[in-house]
Amino acid sequence: MKNRMSSFINLSNRMIAEGRTDKAVEIMLDGFRFYSDRVIKALYPYAKSDAGMLVIVLRHIADQIEKKNPGAKEFAEEMSKILVFPELEEIEKTQKANRH
Repeated sequence: MKNRMSSFINLSNRMIAEGRTDKAVEIMLDGFRFYSDRVIKALYPYAKSDAGMLVIVLRHIADQIEKKNPGAKEFAEEMSKILVFPELEEIEKTQKANRH
């Protein structure tokens, strides 16, 4: 099993404790970018008609993460009040379905 990576939150909190708030914010933004990029890369390209499936799967994953990690939901709610994410850019392209 692959080891987990270091926490962006823990590192950011250490920077705040050291009085380095600018660096803490930078680390937090790096974390949001890191996870956003990985999720987007895993999902694209997707069939437009499968968008509903993706929404269900992503909501389920988010619910499970919140359920199994105390404080995750509260953190997400507070951060969503101050973060502004860019709109997803939809590129419509027709490809043959993947066959397994």
